[in-house]
Amino acid sequence: MTEHDPREQHIARVMEAWLPGRLVDAPTVSVSDVKVVTDAGFSAETIFLKAHRVSGDSNADEELVLRRQLRGHDLLHDAELRFQADVMEALHRQGGLPVATPDLVGLEEDESLLGTPFLVMERLPGRIVAQQPNYNKTGWLHDLPLSDRRRVWSNGIEAMAAVNRLDWRDGFDVMSRGKEPGLAGYVEWISDWARWAVADREFPLIEAAVTFLHTNMPEDPPIDVLWGDPIPANILYDREGEVAGLIDWEMAALGPGEIDLAWWMLFDDLFSSGMNVPRMEGLPSREETISIYERALGRQVSDLPYYEAISWLRMTLVSLRAVDRQVALGHFRAANNAWSNNPSSAGLAERVGAPDVEVGPDFFEFVTKLMGGH
Repeated sequence: MTEHDPREQHIARVMEAWLPGRLVDAPTVSVSDVKVVTDAGFSAETIFLKAHRVSGDSNADEELVLRRQLRGHDLLHDAELRFQADVMEALHRQGGLPVATPDLVGLEEDESLLGTPFLVMERLPGRIVAQQPNYNKTGWLHDLPLSDRRRVWSNGIEAMAAVNRLDWRDGFDVMSRGKEPGLAGYVEWISDWARWAVADREFPLIEAAVTFLHTNMPEDPPIDVLWGDPIPANILYDREGEVAGLIDWEMAALGPGEIDLAWWMLFDDLFSSGMNVPRMEGLPSREETISIYERALGRQVSDLPYYEAISWLRMTLVSLRAVDRQVALGHFRAANNAWSNNPSSAGLAERVGAPDVEVGPDFFEFVTKLMGGH
């Protein structure tokens, strides 16, 4: 690329050469409307584009999503797009999920094309419950009557439970990530992630949390298919508030469904009390959320405090890596304690009985810069 060759044009040219043969009946493809999404793709860069297929006398447009791996700035220690592609293919191959997931167009691991591996998938119709600006303050969900807000939220919880109800033995063993299927393997994966993220630093809280997870593991936990990142921002809703699709499978795994439930509730808390924002009226309470989930899952949940500790450890690792990424990109100063002294660490310390963590000015400076402030 040169200064006369904007990035979007470069992506379009690469896609015009790459898509033929991967799209059905598309010997010729022209690409337009390339848009790098700036308010999504925290774990991987997200790019929207339109592919115009030409086959004989027929023409058709297809909305696609391109995901570029953020090589060197990954939040997960095993963030290879190959895993996400395998999960998406398993979901389509086995079926059984009453909600749509994107069709995979293809995976490209040759880094010479776009500088890093990428995958392309169909762009499902629908709208998400946006996190920025905070959905508790504004947005389409906020504009609904109270009863409709509850229905939309409940639909999301039920969609999460539908994923958890899938039989992991029905072709989803890839989600074990090479570990023993179930909670023990999941905790081992989290432990690997923690060691990688902390690297050569001292972070006693994370060491204490990993020890907590190993020593307090529930007996005979169920093995369910885990979506991994079940949040309203990864759910596509139609205009009636029904779930039209589920996206973002990079943290998919095998383990008790309670792990997904705990992650959902963590984000619910994060975008209300965690940001000093009043929680939107009409949303189910914690107790109601658990009840909705149990009915949809078909069993009672157990050991939630343990699974919430898992979620807070995951969020602490994400926060640590998010700070590391901004430092590596030159967007934040290297000498900071935001990577360790942040709300995620404070929440984790509370749940594993570790010393309190003080959230200091470094973290608030980091958030301001991350959100584009000065």
